[in-house]
Amino acid sequence: MYQNSYERILKEQIQDSIDSFLSPNLCGYRKGFSAQHAIISMLEKWRKIMDQRGFAGAILMDLSKAFDCMDHELLLAKLNAYGFDKSALKSIQSYLTNRWQRVKIDSSFSNWFELTLGVPQGSVLGPLLFNIYLNDLLWFTKDCEVCNFADDTTIFACDKDIDEMKNKLEKSADIAIEWFKTNYFKLNTDKCKLIVGGHKSHPITVRVGTSDLQEETSVKLLGMKIDNKLKFDAHISKLVKKANSKLFVIRRGLSLLTLSKRKILLKSFVQSQFLYAPLVWMLCGKVANKKINRVHYKFLKMLYDDDTSTYEQLLDKYDEFTVHQRNIQQLMIEMYKVKNDLGPSLLNDIFKKANYKGPTLRRNKDFHRPTIKTHKYGEKSLENIGNIIWNLLPNQLKEKETLEEFKVEIKKWKMDKCPCYLCKDFLAGVGIVEFCDCPNCQ
Repeated sequence: MYQNSYERILKEQIQDSIDSFLSPNLCGYRKGFSAQHAIISMLEKWRKIMDQRGFAGAILMDLSKAFDCMDHELLLAKLNAYGFDKSALKSIQSYLTNRWQRVKIDSSFSNWFELTLGVPQGSVLGPLLFNIYLNDLLWFTKDCEVCNFADDTTIFACDKDIDEMKNKLEKSADIAIEWFKTNYFKLNTDKCKLIVGGHKSHPITVRVGTSDLQEETSVKLLGMKIDNKLKFDAHISKLVKKANSKLFVIRRGLSLLTLSKRKILLKSFVQSQFLYAPLVWMLCGKVANKKINRVHYKFLKMLYDDDTSTYEQLLDKYDEFTVHQRNIQQLMIEMYKVKNDLGPSLLNDIFKKANYKGPTLRRNKDFHRPTIKTHKYGEKSLENIGNIIWNLLPNQLKEKETLEEFKVEIKKWKMDKCPCYLCKDFLAGVGIVEFCDCPNCQ
């Protein structure tokens, strides 16, 4: 107990001293940051350049046991460079040294070995020290930006010229490889992945170290299946398949449970499939959205033991929200954070606050409306859709004093007419004909 308390105190003190030095793109193990923030920050920049008929490319870098490769002396040297004094460095050195571990298999034990590299497994302080160790990599890669969460590091570049984008990736890859080498990390260049977005006449190859990476049409990044057209069809199909399998397994026993128990069971095993990083894939196609609605319809029928009502009737009868509507609410929460400087600063590049300082008028805008050129990327960006929907919020909701109050109220809010492309009716050969009536969103 004493050791755990000491670790927490040490972590808080180091955190206070180091926060201003950490890159805004370092999203792992930081309060208010998440994998979702890391991914949408990258993909929104992809959409912006691809909306301008440009190109975006990313190299997903595979590190071997990154947490176990941290050199203690180098970590202390970095802390010294950030301004930590000798007494603080001695405390951290004492925390890291004279630690031993062994392996247990059944009733057999290995010999004890002293830990001369890495941070203690499962410790409170370890993730923060890892962030500090990794931080300067994100400042070194000037030609590219970095999408990072913990030991998952992806460098990406955007440019209107495909050759220039490729050169940026190769230069930054060389810098990253050299950084990994001098910082005692091992990069598996054979396991690195390349994905390139934008209209091309032929596949792209990028040189990373001694390997030539061939571009792939889709990659897995932080648990998300991302394709080069940002459609997310494969990822959503996987989510729907998992949700359907859970529904199939628990179907038989539901009749024995009360409504409250059914809610807990279904939300834990089914609805949870759609809760991880929803802002990444919420801008999917209409077909994928209908798949989500179909599994949600099954979910509601089983939850309320109602096989006669339609999906729309179930939503109205029990005052439920569609998955898409819940995602919109989550998007509004992130925009509220930006408006009130409560979220990670990397979101400021997505939702740009208006700098209007005149008198308060009925049509004052909180965010700049982006200029878009294409339906495929510009209209489907979080920046565009978020800006439109934010302006439809009631003023009394947007002006809530605390984030907690805003969360409570936004989770009750429904639009009469949803303006996003998922909620518009399309007619073959004609195009958009009218808005649909939410909450159907089909």
